[in-house]
Formats: sequence, structure tokens, C-alpha cells
Amino acid sequence: AIGSMVGCLMMGLMANLPIALAPGMGMNAYFTYSVVGWRGTGMVSYEAAVTAVIIEGAIFFVLAVTGARFAIVRLIPEPVRIATPAGIGAFLAHLGLQTAEGIGVVVSDIATAVTLGACPLENRTPIVAYDALCRENGICIPSDAYTCDVIGGQMTSATTWMGILGLMVIAIALAYKSKLAFIYGIGLVNFLSWF
Repeated sequence: AIGSMVGCLMMGLMANLPIALAPGMGMNAYFTYSVVGWRGTGMVSYEAAVTAVIIEGAIFFVLAVTGARFAIVRLIPEPVRIATPAGIGAFLAHLGLQTAEGIGVVVSDIATAVTLGACPLENRTPIVAYDALCRENGICIPSDAYTCDVIGGQMTSATTWMGILGLMVIAIALAYKSKLAFIYGIGLVNFLSWF
């Protein structure tokens, strides 16, 4: 957050451009959820994944400073350049719709990977990492992921409906081209959450 603040202030004050800068969190989410896996259940250790991210950052820095980055970007076909940010945005939106990071509209499902969620705490069935320890010794570690399919109660969580209300307020304000759309949505949800 501090790096984002410093980057945004420098971009606004020194370059006079309305561009927000933040660290590349998409790569972190990819390594966390896909490569390393939940609590290290993936094929790569977190130490190796962090080392790969550091090396990738150093290589990107060298490419950016030398100007080679621009030449490489021009070699990528335009449809791929347009589709890549959309794919990353869809992935991050999916994370925001989950419970741990967002409003809980989607939850884990064994058959379809994701399903409709937003059930209250008492209706959640945790999903267990079925590894060798669980299979052989019966010591199963539940994850933060859960499903609402067993007991039911989809779309009854107040947190989810507050998030949906905030998104609707933001969407309506953006439709009216309000520059304070996000402030309105976040402020309203923040105010209502106190009651």
C-alpha cells in the first residue's frame, strides 16, 4: 500500500498524469493460488515461487531500463496485448467474488470448481485437502474454501448483499459519469455496516 501511495503521488505530482501505479498483484495471486497452492499443497514450494518472482522482477527491471521491453511488446500480436489485461482482470474479479477476498458470491465446488455461494456461516461445509495424511491417517486439514451445496442457504449472507448493493451504487454513479462513484459505493456500504 505504501509503494502504491508513493507511486501514485510521484505519477500525479511529477509527471502530471492521471495514472494509478501499484505493484503487480496478479502475479502474486497466480503463484499463491495456482503454483504454490493452498498451504503448500501445490507442486512448488513457496521459497521457489518467491525466488522466481524476485528473478522475474529483476529481469523486467533490466528490460525496462535498457528499452528492450518496448521492442518485446511490439513483437506480441495486438489481439494478445488486448486480451491479456482482460484475462487478468477476470481472474482478479473472480478473487473479489470469493469469500476470503471479497463478497462471497462464488464458493468452491468439487464438480464444477465454483458455484453460487453467499450462505451464512452455519451452512458452510468446509472443503478438505485430500492428501496422503488425510487418506492414510484420517488427519484431514480443512481449508478456508467451503461449499453451500450440502446444507443450502445460497444468497442469504448479509455480507454478500451489502457488497452487491455497493457494486450497484458504483455502477449507477459511473453510468452518470460521476467522478466520486467509488467513494459513494464504499461510503454507503461502510456507513450501513455500522448498523
